[in-house]
Amino acid sequence: MLIDAMRIVAHETGFTIVDHAFGFTALREDDNGHLLFCLSTGEWSIYNGRTAQSVANGHGLASFLVAASRYFDLPSETAEAVQKDYAA
Repeated sequence: MLIDAMRIVAHETGFTIVDHAFGFTALREDDNGHLLFCLSTGEWSIYNGRTAQSVANGHGLASFLVAASRYFDLPSETAEAVQKDYAA
């Protein structure tokens, strides 16, 4: 499932994940302090944790992997593995 792929990316990039009925919310407590919201519908949003300003948002795995690579330093190998395993 798409939400599972997003959860793997969040986990692999150092986020603390809190699951809820609609998907999950995640926080990465580092210099950037990003907040990540992922819904089971495939929608996702990234916010600056200090200012609560939207940094990026989208729908689907491909756009999520691009944003994760840019904002979370997602290794290309991990992005490729997730894309291969979860692309529909």
